[in-house]
Amino acid sequence: MLTDLKHFKNIVILTGAGISADSGINTFRDSGGLWENHRMEDVATPEAFMRDPQLVWRFYSMRRLQAASAYPNRAHEALARFASSQSDKKISLITQNVDDLHHRADPSQSLDPICMHGSLNQSRCTNCGNIYFDDYAYFDLSGNYAPQGTILCDPGQKASTEYLHHYKLEYRNFLPLSPCCKAAMRPHIVWFGEIPFGMDKISGLLTRADLFISIGTSGSVYPAASFLQMAKRSGARTVCINKETIPQNEWIDLFIQGRAIETVPNFFSNP
Repeated sequence: MLTDLKHFKNIVILTGAGISADSGINTFRDSGGLWENHRMEDVATPEAFMRDPQLVWRFYSMRRLQAASAYPNRAHEALARFASSQSDKKISLITQNVDDLHHRADPSQSLDPICMHGSLNQSRCTNCGNIYFDDYAYFDLSGNYAPQGTILCDPGQKASTEYLHHYKLEYRNFLPLSPCCKAAMRPHIVWFGEIPFGMDKISGLLTRADLFISIGTSGSVYPAASFLQMAKRSGARTVCINKETIPQNEWIDLFIQGRAIETVPNFFSNP
Protein backbone atom coordinates (compact mmCIF):
# COMPACT_ATOMS: atom_id res chain seq x y z
CA MET A 1 0.00 0.00 0.00
CA LEU A 2 1.18 3.52 -0.78
CA THR A 3 0.35 4.60 2.76
CA ASP A 4 2.90 2.11 4.10
CA LEU A 5 6.13 3.99 3.51
CA LYS A 6 8.45 1.31 4.90
CA HIS A 7 8.47 -0.43 1.50
CA PHE A 8 10.13 2.53 -0.24
CA LYS A 9 13.83 3.33 -0.05
CA ASN A 10 14.26 6.27 -2.41
CA ILE A 11 11.62 8.92 -1.77
CA VAL A 12 11.44 12.27 -3.55
CA ILE A 13 9.11 14.96 -2.18
CA LEU A 14 8.02 18.12 -3.98
CA THR A 15 6.42 20.95 -2.02
CA GLY A 16 4.62 24.05 -3.28
CA ALA A 17 2.79 27.06 -1.90
CA GLY A 18 0.10 24.91 -0.26
CA ILE A 19 2.46 23.64 2.43
CA SER A 20 3.24 27.19 3.61
CA ALA A 21 -0.28 28.60 3.24
CA ASP A 22 -1.24 27.85 6.84
CA SER A 23 1.89 29.64 8.04
CA GLY A 24 0.47 32.83 6.53
CA ILE A 25 2.70 32.97 3.46
CA ASN A 26 0.88 34.51 0.50
CA THR A 27 1.92 35.37 -3.03
CA PHE A 28 1.22 39.12 -2.81
CA ARG A 29 -1.17 38.83 -5.74
CA ASP A 30 -4.71 40.15 -5.68
CA SER A 31 -7.56 38.52 -7.60
CA GLY A 32 -6.38 40.22 -10.77
CA GLY A 33 -2.84 38.90 -10.53
CA LEU A 34 -1.49 42.26 -9.40
CA TRP A 35 0.63 43.63 -6.55
CA GLU A 36 -0.22 47.23 -5.70
CA ASN A 37 -1.50 47.66 -9.27
CA HIS A 38 1.76 46.29 -10.70
CA ARG A 39 1.79 43.15 -12.80
CA MET A 40 4.06 40.36 -11.56
CA GLU A 41 6.10 40.94 -14.71
CA ASP A 42 6.84 44.44 -13.36
CA VAL A 43 8.59 43.09 -10.26
CA ALA A 44 9.74 39.55 -11.11
CA THR A 45 11.74 39.64 -14.35
CA PRO A 46 15.33 40.60 -15.19
CA GLU A 47 13.94 43.38 -17.38
CA ALA A 48 11.92 44.76 -14.45
CA PHE A 49 15.04 44.85 -12.28
CA MET A 50 16.99 46.73 -14.97
CA ARG A 51 14.11 49.16 -15.44
CA ASP A 52 13.25 49.87 -11.78
CA PRO A 53 15.41 48.07 -9.19
CA GLN A 54 13.90 50.08 -6.34
CA LEU A 55 10.41 48.81 -7.17
CA VAL A 56 11.68 45.23 -7.33
CA TRP A 57 13.53 45.54 -4.03
CA ARG A 58 10.47 47.11 -2.39
CA PHE A 59 8.41 44.06 -3.44
CA TYR A 60 10.99 41.58 -2.17
CA SER A 61 11.57 43.53 1.04
CA MET A 62 7.87 43.13 1.80
CA ARG A 63 8.07 39.41 1.03
CA ARG A 64 11.08 39.05 3.34
CA LEU A 65 9.31 40.85 6.16
CA GLN A 66 6.24 38.65 5.79
CA ALA A 67 8.25 35.43 5.66
CA ALA A 68 10.26 36.44 8.73
CA SER A 69 7.05 36.77 10.75
CA ALA A 70 5.82 33.31 9.71
CA TYR A 71 6.58 30.04 11.49
CA PRO A 72 6.83 26.44 10.27
CA ASN A 73 3.53 24.61 10.59
CA ARG A 74 2.65 20.98 11.34
CA ALA A 75 3.24 19.91 7.75
CA HIS A 76 6.81 21.26 7.68
CA GLU A 77 7.47 19.67 11.06
CA ALA A 78 6.02 16.31 9.99
CA LEU A 79 8.37 16.13 7.00
CA ALA A 80 11.36 16.99 9.18
CA ARG A 81 10.43 14.33 11.76
CA PHE A 82 9.94 11.73 9.06
CA ALA A 83 13.31 12.45 7.46
CA SER A 84 15.19 12.37 10.76
CA SER A 85 13.64 9.00 11.70
CA GLN A 86 14.43 7.18 8.44
CA SER A 87 18.14 6.41 8.41
CA ASP A 88 17.61 3.48 6.02
CA LYS A 89 15.98 5.63 3.32
CA LYS A 90 17.19 8.30 0.92
CA ILE A 91 14.73 11.16 1.21
CA SER A 92 15.11 14.13 -1.12
CA LEU A 93 13.12 17.34 -0.85
CA ILE A 94 12.51 19.73 -3.73
CA THR A 95 10.62 22.92 -2.97
CA GLN A 96 9.09 25.57 -5.21
CA ASN A 97 8.84 27.88 -2.21
CA VAL A 98 11.31 30.68 -1.54
CA ASP A 99 10.61 30.94 2.20
CA ASP A 100 12.92 29.23 4.72
CA LEU A 101 10.24 27.33 6.66
CA HIS A 102 11.58 23.90 5.70
CA HIS A 103 14.99 24.88 7.04
CA ARG A 104 13.59 26.32 10.26
CA ALA A 105 11.46 23.22 10.89
CA ASP A 106 14.52 20.98 10.54
CA PRO A 107 17.29 22.11 12.92
CA SER A 108 19.01 18.71 12.56
CA GLN A 109 19.25 19.34 8.79
CA SER A 110 17.89 15.88 7.99
CA LEU A 111 16.46 17.46 4.86
CA ASP A 112 18.59 19.59 2.56
CA PRO A 113 15.96 21.16 0.30
CA ILE A 114 16.69 21.92 -3.31
CA CYS A 115 15.21 25.42 -3.56
CA MET A 116 14.50 25.36 -7.28
CA HIS A 117 13.07 28.89 -7.33
CA GLY A 118 15.71 30.41 -5.07
CA SER A 119 15.58 31.82 -1.56
CA LEU A 120 14.23 35.03 -0.07
CA ASN A 121 17.17 35.12 2.34
CA GLN A 122 19.82 35.23 -0.36
CA SER A 123 21.03 37.90 -2.77
CA ARG A 124 23.60 37.69 -5.52
CA CYS A 125 26.01 39.91 -7.36
CA THR A 126 24.77 40.89 -10.81
CA ASN A 127 28.34 40.99 -12.09
CA CYS A 128 30.01 37.74 -10.95
CA GLY A 129 27.07 35.76 -9.54
CA ASN A 130 28.42 35.36 -5.99
CA ILE A 131 25.58 34.43 -3.63
CA TYR A 132 25.26 35.86 -0.11
CA PHE A 133 22.97 35.22 2.81
CA ASP A 134 20.99 38.45 3.10
CA ASP A 135 18.15 38.97 5.56
CA TYR A 136 17.82 42.72 5.20
CA ALA A 137 14.62 44.44 4.16
CA TYR A 138 15.61 47.58 2.29
CA PHE A 139 12.08 48.99 2.49
CA ASP A 140 9.48 48.67 5.25
CA LEU A 141 5.94 47.37 4.83
CA SER A 142 4.76 50.86 3.95
CA GLY A 143 7.26 51.07 1.12
CA ASN A 144 9.56 53.53 2.88
CA TYR A 145 13.32 53.21 2.46
CA ALA A 146 14.97 51.70 5.55
CA PRO A 147 18.40 53.40 5.70
CA GLN A 148 20.11 50.75 7.80
CA GLY A 149 18.11 47.81 6.53
CA THR A 150 16.05 45.68 8.89
CA ILE A 151 17.64 42.53 10.33
CA LEU A 152 15.08 39.74 9.95
CA CYS A 153 16.78 36.59 11.30
CA ASP A 154 19.47 35.48 13.71
CA PRO A 155 22.57 34.93 11.53
CA GLY A 156 23.79 32.33 14.01
CA GLN A 157 21.12 30.00 12.65
CA LYS A 158 22.73 30.06 9.21
CA ALA A 159 26.19 28.79 10.14
CA SER A 160 26.88 27.23 6.74
CA THR A 161 26.32 30.41 4.73
CA GLU A 162 28.24 33.61 4.05
CA TYR A 163 26.56 36.57 5.68
CA LEU A 164 26.07 39.71 3.68
CA HIS A 165 25.78 41.76 6.86
CA HIS A 166 29.24 40.68 8.06
CA TYR A 167 30.47 43.16 5.48
CA LYS A 168 30.29 46.94 5.50
CA LEU A 169 27.76 47.43 2.77
CA GLU A 170 27.95 50.20 0.25
CA TYR A 171 24.83 51.57 -1.42
CA ARG A 172 23.86 53.21 -4.67
CA ASN A 173 20.44 54.85 -4.98
CA PHE A 174 19.52 53.37 -1.58
CA LEU A 175 20.19 49.79 -2.75
CA PRO A 176 23.03 47.43 -1.79
CA LEU A 177 26.19 46.85 -3.77
CA SER A 178 27.88 43.46 -3.67
CA PRO A 179 30.90 43.07 -1.35
CA CYS A 180 32.81 41.32 -4.15
CA CYS A 181 32.41 43.58 -7.21
CA LYS A 182 30.60 46.65 -5.85
CA ALA A 183 27.92 45.83 -8.42
CA ALA A 184 24.15 45.88 -7.90
CA MET A 185 22.75 43.05 -5.76
CA ARG A 186 19.57 41.29 -6.88
CA PRO A 187 17.32 38.87 -5.01
CA HIS A 188 18.47 35.27 -5.53
CA ILE A 189 15.08 34.33 -6.93
CA VAL A 190 14.17 32.63 -10.20
CA TRP A 191 12.19 35.20 -12.16
CA PHE A 192 9.88 34.73 -15.12
CA GLY A 193 11.91 33.60 -18.11
CA GLU A 194 14.79 32.20 -16.01
CA ILE A 195 15.75 28.54 -15.58
CA PRO A 196 15.09 27.05 -12.10
CA PHE A 197 18.09 25.99 -10.05
CA GLY A 198 19.28 22.41 -9.69
CA MET A 199 17.45 20.95 -12.66
CA ASP A 200 20.17 18.40 -13.51
CA LYS A 201 20.18 17.12 -9.94
CA ILE A 202 16.38 17.07 -9.84
CA SER A 203 16.18 15.06 -13.06
CA GLY A 204 18.52 12.46 -11.59
CA LEU A 205 16.48 12.20 -8.40
CA LEU A 206 13.23 11.71 -10.34
CA THR A 207 14.79 8.98 -12.46
CA ARG A 208 15.94 7.00 -9.40
CA ALA A 209 12.89 7.52 -7.15
CA ASP A 210 10.69 4.59 -6.18
CA LEU A 211 8.15 6.95 -4.56
CA PHE A 212 7.35 10.52 -5.58
CA ILE A 213 5.13 12.69 -3.36
CA SER A 214 3.75 16.06 -4.45
CA ILE A 215 2.45 18.32 -1.67
CA GLY A 216 0.56 21.60 -2.00
CA THR A 217 1.35 22.38 -5.60
CA SER A 218 -1.18 23.31 -8.27
CA GLY A 219 0.50 21.46 -11.13
CA SER A 220 0.36 24.60 -13.27
CA VAL A 221 3.93 25.92 -13.01
CA TYR A 222 6.55 24.30 -15.21
CA PRO A 223 8.95 22.59 -15.05
CA ALA A 224 7.76 21.37 -11.63
CA ALA A 225 4.39 20.46 -13.17
CA SER A 226 6.17 17.77 -15.20
CA PHE A 227 7.78 16.02 -12.23
CA LEU A 228 4.88 13.63 -11.58
CA GLN A 229 5.00 12.40 -15.15
CA MET A 230 8.79 12.13 -15.14
CA ALA A 231 8.81 10.09 -11.92
CA LYS A 232 5.95 7.85 -13.03
CA ARG A 233 7.58 7.11 -16.38
CA SER A 234 10.77 6.16 -14.54
CA GLY A 235 8.88 3.56 -12.51
CA ALA A 236 8.03 5.42 -9.30
CA ARG A 237 4.75 5.16 -7.46
CA THR A 238 3.18 8.59 -7.11
CA VAL A 239 1.19 10.40 -4.43
CA CYS A 240 -0.40 13.85 -4.65
CA ILE A 241 -1.53 15.71 -1.51
CA ASN A 242 -3.40 18.90 -2.31
CA LYS A 243 -6.56 20.90 -1.55
CA GLU A 244 -7.80 20.53 -5.14
CA THR A 245 -7.27 18.09 -7.97
CA ILE A 246 -4.48 18.97 -10.41
CA PRO A 247 -4.17 18.54 -14.19
CA GLN A 248 -1.69 15.62 -13.88
CA ASN A 249 -4.32 13.24 -12.54
CA GLU A 250 -3.42 10.43 -14.98
CA TRP A 251 0.07 10.16 -13.44
CA ILE A 252 -1.13 9.94 -9.83
CA ASP A 253 -1.50 6.57 -8.08
CA LEU A 254 -2.93 8.03 -4.86
CA PHE A 255 -4.59 11.41 -4.42
CA ILE A 256 -5.20 12.74 -0.90
CA GLN A 257 -7.37 15.84 -0.73
CA GLY A 258 -7.11 18.36 2.08
CA ARG A 259 -5.04 21.05 3.74
CA ALA A 260 -1.37 20.20 4.17
CA ILE A 261 -1.38 20.79 7.94
CA GLU A 262 -4.00 18.06 8.30
CA THR A 263 -3.08 15.54 5.61
CA VAL A 264 0.72 15.60 5.71
CA PRO A 265 1.18 14.75 9.43
CA ASN A 266 -1.34 11.92 9.07
CA PHE A 267 0.30 10.50 5.93
CA PHE A 268 3.82 10.56 7.34
CA SER A 269 2.82 9.14 10.73
CA ASN A 270 2.99 5.58 9.35
CA PRO A 271 6.57 5.13 8.13
